[in-house]
Amino acid sequence: MVENDYYKDIISALQKIESSDDRDTIRKVTKIWRHEYQKHIGIGRRVFIIGNGGSCAIAEHISTDLNKRCKVKALTLSNNSLLTALTNDYGQNNMFVEWMKMNHFGQTDFLVAISSSGLSKNILFALEHASDSLALTFSIFGMKGLEPFPLHSHDHSYIHIDSFNYGVIELTSEIILHGIVEDLVIE
Repeated sequence: MVENDYYKDIISALQKIESSDDRDTIRKVTKIWRHEYQKHIGIGRRVFIIGNGGSCAIAEHISTDLNKRCKVKALTLSNNSLLTALTNDYGQNNMFVEWMKMNHFGQTDFLVAISSSGLSKNILFALEHASDSLALTFSIFGMKGLEPFPLHSHDHSYIHIDSFNYGVIELTSEIILHGIVEDLVIE
């Protein structure tokens, strides 16, 4: 029987983040949300959070906490009938972009993208749309996910979790985002 190093892998991923430039990335995102998004409700100054599968569940959880505990207007595409309509009409790859367009996503908004694989086209297209809108973005990718905008992003923050285990990537992503939430709590 092979011993599972699952818990050690999560601890290792978090230690790598804490002792790298990723910690500065987290501080940067926290500072932006605190000064530019906290208590600024309305069109613009919104945080859109996207993900597929387990990452979608993380997006919903963090969105709830940002809205309730931090007074940051956060949105997710968690309406199943809208999600299926957009997927049917525009295809899986374009459904997040179309949702962003419906909500008048623009330069004063902020996109958070969570992807365990880092290869989901719908996530990458949404990041591209945000970049084209000159909006700030933050992505957390695992596995083979690479920096999505190495050459031309307006202002993209990025963390790569060096793992091929969905559970390690998802829990580490959620811990990173929860850390930001805890720094912003004003309830």
